[in-house]
Amino acid sequence: MKKRRAPDLTEDVVSSILDSIDGWKGKLTWDLLIAAVEKTTGIEYSRFTLSAYPEIANAFRLRKETLRGTWTGEQSVPRDEKVRAALEQVERLQRSVQRLRSENMLLKEQFVTWALNAERKGVTMLMLSAPLPKPSRDQSKASKE
Repeated sequence: MKKRRAPDLTEDVVSSILDSIDGWKGKLTWDLLIAAVEKTTGIEYSRFTLSAYPEIANAFRLRKETLRGTWTGEQSVPRDEKVRAALEQVERLQRSVQRLRSENMLLKEQFVTWALNAERKGVTMLMLSAPLPKPSRDQSKASKE
């Protein structure tokens, strides 16, 4: 029996995967991430599918580098549950900020590449920055009649 193809990742699933990576503690491998995603979504995605999304691949790489450099096991944990929860939230938000900064840098590099390639083809920055035309909704109604 042939294995069925997993459905495409939705924006919500990608966001959930990124949150999972941001909060990851301990060893991080693609197999462990795939298992965690399957546990939350009920769908087994392949490493190829997950790594095809640049934001997932980038978050995975950053988190793995961070864990490799700083993970030393459990450190002293505050006794107050509220303090522990707040510290975990701060750590998760810091990792999220780090990932988003890295994504932003990659997007800026992509923009510069596109701008230079457009300029080589004779497209000016003024042309690229022109506002998009508004959709003509009245025209589509008139054409149906």
